[in-house]
Amino acid sequence: MHQTIDHVPTHTEWRTNYVTFPDNPDNKHLLQYCCPVKLIESLLGNPTWSEELVFVPQKEYFDRQRSRRIYNEMWTGKWWYSVQSLLPQGATVAPVIIATDKTQLTQFSGGKSAYPIYITLGNIPRRIRRKPSQQAMLLLGYLSVDKIMGSNLTKREKSSRVQWLFHDSMRIILEPLKEAGRKGVEMDCGDGYVRRVHPILACYVADYPEQCLVTCTKYGTCPKCRSEAKNLGSQTPEAPCTQKWTLGVINQAKAASSTLSEFHAKCMAEDVSGCVQHPFCDIHHCITPDILHQLYQGIFKHMVTWCEDLMDPNELDARIRSLPPAYGVRHFKNGISAMSQISGKERKDMARILLACLVGKVPRGVILTYHALLDFIYISQYPTHDDVTLGYLQDSLDLYHKHKSVLVNLGVRDHLNIPKFHSLLHYVDAIKQFGATDNYNTEAFERLHIDVAKEAWRGSNKRNAMPQMVAWLERVEKVAGFSHYLQQLSKHSVEDEIGLQKPHAL
Repeated sequence: MHQTIDHVPTHTEWRTNYVTFPDNPDNKHLLQYCCPVKLIESLLGNPTWSEELVFVPQKEYFDRQRSRRIYNEMWTGKWWYSVQSLLPQGATVAPVIIATDKTQLTQFSGGKSAYPIYITLGNIPRRIRRKPSQQAMLLLGYLSVDKIMGSNLTKREKSSRVQWLFHDSMRIILEPLKEAGRKGVEMDCGDGYVRRVHPILACYVADYPEQCLVTCTKYGTCPKCRSEAKNLGSQTPEAPCTQKWTLGVINQAKAASSTLSEFHAKCMAEDVSGCVQHPFCDIHHCITPDILHQLYQGIFKHMVTWCEDLMDPNELDARIRSLPPAYGVRHFKNGISAMSQISGKERKDMARILLACLVGKVPRGVILTYHALLDFIYISQYPTHDDVTLGYLQDSLDLYHKHKSVLVNLGVRDHLNIPKFHSLLHYVDAIKQFGATDNYNTEAFERLHIDVAKEAWRGSNKRNAMPQMVAWLERVEKVAGFSHYLQQLSKHSVEDEIGLQKPHAL
């Protein structure tokens, strides 16, 4: 049966490449990936949602006076308009959304992990993209997770090689996008039309460590602006980082350095840790907000941790346990202080009840600070924004900055120069550029780990697993495609039968 399935043709052709270092050619790092242009063509050519695809930017307003612009889908943002103006007449944009996230394959022992890359398009409505059953988010490839070998390498040299390996691998995988984005490619779309499509990188979805890795930014600083680590608590961002500026710093440090240590020191002095170049885009501008890791697993996690210094944890647990059960609200019967390995869903459940349990036990300034942060978390997740709601978002951020000093005065923190708190300054601009935050939240891609990484891992014999995982995924895709074909065939047969039964008009 496997041999029969393997002979079935598919639109995704997997490629294999090896990345090596000049001084250690025997240590090969396996890289398996698909052509991103072919995957984009398959997404645009899928007849399932052909009538739902959008190929032109749109401006939507709340009223007839056009005083309040609406931002929801990606095509309602300003980025699409600015890029469309650079393309020739008749061409259309395919906003490419790339996501990378390393995930663990084993739970208790073994330490095995996978590094998948996902790709999707902003032309597809978000309600379709967020459903795994629609297969609108595709696996682009697997990056190498092998360790950097070399007993004579220092810790800094190994860290530099990890960065070099990542960027060289991404350069190989995304190389076809450069030419396609610059000149355009004719693609057969699902609605029967042939369009000249320019696939252009719009959003890069990742958590904070990978954002620093992708943008060659020093860890502990901002990957979007030039704010120094000691000034991240400022209420206004610094000048934005640009790809040209980052490459200029790297090239100047390279020309003025004779050793790796000297080069590393010069880059670090400019908060640069090292970039993939693509037409019509800037990698710093492509970095988008992350509700899951920045807000719930970042800011709210800090807020819960600070509660241990603000009040007795046992009393907080007692207050949480005494809350009456309510519909839609999780009841933590054992409190929250003893919980470990807390998931994003559990963080969301905690956020609904935390503020009420602090009233009367912490100073008013802390209540206002927490109130402002929770307001920001919830407002930022609106599925539709306009200029008024973005004003609410900015007001909650201003209220936080007004009262945040109480945390330092109480000795909870020495400073608030935290990168994830600084990232709140960039939310309003990101929503205006790319639409609402659910267009690029990592939570949608986290769900894909189960299908393309963990299930594929279980389908292998756990030895040299990556090629087996690719073969398993190809077979699953072919079976799913055949099932979809049978469903479409049955659907058309039913429609034809209904049409034959309709009475003829007199």
